[in-house]
Amino acid sequence: MNSFYKLKTVKVQKDTPDAVNVAVEIPEELKDKFRFKQGQYLNFRMMIDGNEERRSYSICNAPSEKSNTLEVLVKLLEGGKVSGYFNEHLHMDELLEVMPPMGGFNTSYHPTNVKTYVGLAAGSGISPVLSNIKESLYQEPNSCAYLFYSNRSMNHVMKRAEIDKLVEHFNGRLKVIYLVSREKHEDPVFEGRISAEKLELLFDRYTDIDVKEATYFICGPAEMIKGIADYLKKDKKVPAIQVLFEYFTAPDEENSEEMSDEFKAIANIESMVTVIIDDDEYSFHLNSKKESILDKALKDNLPVPFACKGGVCCTCKAEVLEGEVFMEKNFALTEDEVARGYVLTCQCHPTTNVVMLNYDV
Repeated sequence: MNSFYKLKTVKVQKDTPDAVNVAVEIPEELKDKFRFKQGQYLNFRMMIDGNEERRSYSICNAPSEKSNTLEVLVKLLEGGKVSGYFNEHLHMDELLEVMPPMGGFNTSYHPTNVKTYVGLAAGSGISPVLSNIKESLYQEPNSCAYLFYSNRSMNHVMKRAEIDKLVEHFNGRLKVIYLVSREKHEDPVFEGRISAEKLELLFDRYTDIDVKEATYFICGPAEMIKGIADYLKKDKKVPAIQVLFEYFTAPDEENSEEMSDEFKAIANIESMVTVIIDDDEYSFHLNSKKESILDKALKDNLPVPFACKGGVCCTCKAEVLEGEVFMEKNFALTEDEVARGYVLTCQCHPTTNVVMLNYDV
């Protein structure tokens, strides 16, 4: 379940000067393992300068496209080891180590639905948003979608060729609105980043959107996600179940100091922690005030899955079968998942003397 598989690159194509489209081929014998849902991501493992590096990149495809490849968009980050390799050194027919798709940034569709879906994306946040928007239109022929997409300039619009083709393909059911933050537009409404204030203006302009009834897919900078998700839920009274978002990096929490105090308040105990990985059990002692459960497992060389280690992705997700843990941060699990006992082990510390976690979920 948590294994990496070697997949061959069949597409390495520059999308913009600072982003590359990379597609890996899924061989017939791995089709079931790499079956995916819209909005999910792939974990890549690479050795760079003698160090193991892991990164997660969102899948751009939609399941209904029935492709035998999975494609990701990798934006070049300043000083980025993996993004630098993908953009500057990766070549065709190279074998990459890839874990099967993960993530829960998606919703369910039904062919009889008549709904409106709104994508709110900035920069490389287009990848999972586009995947969700495409699948909604393929699955629900009577639904429509709007995509509000912000970039520095029109030259930096990622996936633009594909997006423009989709507008034509869906014949009026997809409306795309590009916003630019570092160049002038003939209409000032389309200048600037996506924010609560900007959305208010856009909703006034696009009155066909039933704001409270629409379903939203949001991805971009952390502050953008937090700001517009709060605006939609609190100011516009959109039910939380209709406001879906995916963080690429952890937001700077205003209550981080409070969370630290909460961590300080947990009891100082010694715990016996057991983890189940691929049906095998591993146990270790861990003090509740020391490293996280994931970090201790990695220190003991256990085959635990991980990627960001910042509470943003779901790679280290596990189910608590026995005992209790304290989770410092969570930017990936839904409230329902937490209620059902799922945790991000990179953020977890034991708070009972015996804890058992199952990674095979």
